[in-house]
Formats: sequence, structure tokens, C-alpha cells
Amino acid sequence: MSAPAQTAPASEHHEGPVPLPKPLKRKIKDGIVALSLANLCFANAWFTILYDTDRGYFNQLPIQASSTLALLINIFWLAATVWLAMRVWRRFQNRLLHFALHMAFLVLLLVPVDFVRHQIFHIGDYQVVVFFQRPVVIFCSVVLLALVVWQHRRVARVATVLVVVVSPLALLTLAKIGLLSLGVMHLKQADYEPVLPPPAPVREGQPRVLWIIFDCMDYRVAFENRPDGVQLPEFDRLRGESLFCVNACSPHSSTISSMPALISGQRISDVGIANASDLNVRVADTGADTTWQKLPSVFAEARALGANTALVGWYHPYDRILGKGLNYCAWYPFPMFEPARAKTIATAMRREIGCIPWSWHIRRIYIGVCRDSLRESLSLVTNNVYGLTLLHLPPPHTPGIYLPEKDQFTFWGMSRTVGYLGNLALADRELGQMRRAMETSGQWDKTWLIISADHSLGSSDLFGSHDTRVPFIVKPPGANEPITYSPKINTILTHDLILAILRGEITSQRELVPWLDEHGKPLPTTSVGTQE
Repeated sequence: MSAPAQTAPASEHHEGPVPLPKPLKRKIKDGIVALSLANLCFANAWFTILYDTDRGYFNQLPIQASSTLALLINIFWLAATVWLAMRVWRRFQNRLLHFALHMAFLVLLLVPVDFVRHQIFHIGDYQVVVFFQRPVVIFCSVVLLALVVWQHRRVARVATVLVVVVSPLALLTLAKIGLLSLGVMHLKQADYEPVLPPPAPVREGQPRVLWIIFDCMDYRVAFENRPDGVQLPEFDRLRGESLFCVNACSPHSSTISSMPALISGQRISDVGIANASDLNVRVADTGADTTWQKLPSVFAEARALGANTALVGWYHPYDRILGKGLNYCAWYPFPMFEPARAKTIATAMRREIGCIPWSWHIRRIYIGVCRDSLRESLSLVTNNVYGLTLLHLPPPHTPGIYLPEKDQFTFWGMSRTVGYLGNLALADRELGQMRRAMETSGQWDKTWLIISADHSLGSSDLFGSHDTRVPFIVKPPGANEPITYSPKINTILTHDLILAILRGEITSQRELVPWLDEHGKPLPTTSVGTQE
């Protein structure tokens, strides 16, 4: 009997997709983690570039292909670096290497934590410093750090899961970059460059007014209760030859509201962003809703009187708002609103990388703004072409960047109290530089000088109590006597004072006091807006 024929084994039949090889799945998973982590590390950059919650009002440079392409390159090179590090981690089973890579991974996660701290919860650097100076916090931090070092594998595993959970955010970032690059999506931003009219010939005998606003300069801290060790020789010298008000308050408690009120001479009760080139405002005296561009402007009125006008400032887009009222304008964005934009890809990449150590980066930008605005100011204070010049200068506004004892800038952090006092000395230094430049050029004794602030220090309770008063100093041309003016006034009258000087209604120091007595407006400072 012959053996039964053997049948061939049935071939296996797989239903559904073929599973990916395990090594490939690991590579893909590592890629997701790397891309998500890279996106989180550049959160400070893409948040200020890709989202237009302020409608572009606080931005000088529009979003260009250089910024979005630089952001794309930065995210991908960091993702590639992280992915390679993860491949090394999987390939080599070395405890010391694993520990180093785990700790590097956890340190990188501090970047998005810092982003949440300042962009979402608006917790300042000085608040963090004060918090971590508490003995209990120090002890708990040391214990927590020890636990992380001890259990670094488990901590890194949990952190990896969290990074994967937020990985769709990376896809959203890349998608928005792509849509912007293709022109499918557009951000709200200024779409034109204002063209300012050229200066007119200077008429003989025309008064010259230099109006300097030092941002956030507090009268009580600077003059009345000046802390020990703080020296302001230039302000003290100027006080000895000027009319000095001891009870002046600003129109509002924030820059966004105070500067429109000072320039227009109109009391403002409410303010909001209209578009990239204007603010919605409500006039307090009439309740009328209008825009800043439609309000009167001391510059337009000065030009109608035959005076050329110039402005150097920061925070507000002055050239876009004041338009034809100015013959010259240079302004600088508030550092936190434009930390990453640039005109070239290389510069944009550097600025976006700089956003990773956020606080240092902001201070470096702020130092640049102070230097650049002073350089522009020095060129204007010696130029007699302009009959009215406004200098809205950053110091003593925080963050602290100046070390008076060394006469040098620093981007290292310091407490808000120390930082403010240092920046106060910086304001004094800038005043001295401008004075010497004007004396050398012969313009000091030919110029009306008005010095004040847009608002006092909002957190002046750091120095004992809150005070709404600001400096208000007026020095007419020529030699003058020191005058202390005690009645309460609101510096919103600066608009009318400047026009009275340009019209020739006030020609000397002795006419100042009667004019202030008649036109003084002792109105309380109003808290409008949240931006200093």
C-alpha cells in the first residue's frame, strides 16, 4: 500500500495592514518626541510670530518669509539633534550616558515651563526670585532635585509621555507656517510704510521745545524719598535751574493710555487696539468713542504754527498713528512683543534661538533699544531744524539692565527694586549726555526743556507705598532761577503748554507760574489698560 501523498502547508493569510517592524516604530516614536520637544523649545518664538492677538499694533517689522523659514529650520535642526541623541541613548547601554541624556532632556523641558510662566500666568522674573529665596522653597527644591536625580529614568519616561501628548501642537505650528508661506493664511499687521513730509524752512525767532518723557519715572522714588546710595546728579542740577513741580500726576497709569492723552491733550477713559496703526479711545469729557488718529495732535498743531516736528520713542507705532504731523520719527517695539522677527533668515534664526533663554534675551533687546534710542535722541537734540521734539525714552522702566557703580549694561537678572533704581541712574546718565551734547552745539540755552513721565511706578509700593506723582520740570531758554511749584496739576496740560510756547504766549520763566495757575488741571490719574 502506497503512502498517502503529502499536501503542501496552507499559506498564512494576514488580514489588515502589515505591522511595521519594531525598529522602525521606535524611530517614528522618537521622531514624534523630538519634533514635539523642538516645537516646545521654540514656543517663545512661534507664539510671538504666528499669533496676532494685538493685531500687529506693537510690531514694527511685518511677518516675512525670512522669519517663518528661519522658524522652520530651527525647529527641524533641533528635532534632528534630539532624535540623534535618542538613537544614541537606545544604542549604547551606559549608565552615565543615560543619566546625562535624561538630565539634558529634563532641562530642555524647563523652556516650555518658563514659557507658561511668563506668557500665560504672567509671573515676573523678580517674583520667581523672591519665591525661591524662601527657606522652605529652597529645602523643597533640593529634595525635589534629589528625587529627580535618583529616579531620573522614571521621571524622563513620564515626561516623554507628556511630550507625546502635546505633539499635535507641533503639527499645528508647522501647518500654520506652511499656510502663511503659501499665502493661504494672513496675519493682521501693518500693510504700509508711512511717508513723512520733509521739514519746512525754519523761520527766524521760532521757539524750540524739547519734550522728554522718561517711561515709568516715579517722583517719590526719584526725588522726595530717594533711597540711600542712589545718585541722580543731572536731575538735581536741572532742578536747581528750572520750575519744579512737586504735585504733578500723569493722565493715566499705563503707557498705552497716557501717551495718547499727553499728545492729544484729551482725557481718555478707555482704550483698546483698533488695528496695527490705531487705537480705539473713549474721550472722558464727552464720552465719545473715536480713535487716536482722529484726536488732536500737538505735532499736527505745531506744524500748523510753522514748526517742524520730530519724535523718538518706543512701545507705540508713532509714525503710523501720527502720520503727517511728524517730519521725523524713529520708534522701537516693546521687547516682549517683537523678540524674534528679523529681515534676514540668519538674523531671524539667531533671534529665535535667543528666545529659548527668554529673560536674558529680552534684557539684551532692551539694552539695544536704550542704546539706539539714545543715539537717535543725541542727533535730534542738537538739530535746530525741529521746533518740537518728543523723546519717549525707555528708562527707568524695568527690566533692570544697568549697573551704576560700574557704568555698564548687564543682561543678568536682578531684583525689581535694584533693577528699577539702576535704570533710574541710567535715565540720569542719558539726561547728562543730552545736556552735554546740547551745550556743545549751543542749543542748551536756546531750548525750552520739558521733562516728565508717562506714569509713575505701578509697583512703587516696593519702596514703601504707592504714589501716582511723576516729575514735571520746565527749563526755559537762558539762565533761570529754581522755582518749586506746589499746586496739584495733571501733566495732560503739556499739550497746551507746548502750543502756548510755540505761539509766543509764554516767553520766559516768570510767565510760567501764572500760566500754570490758570491752566492747571488737578485731575486724578486713571487706571486704564494693563500694560506699563
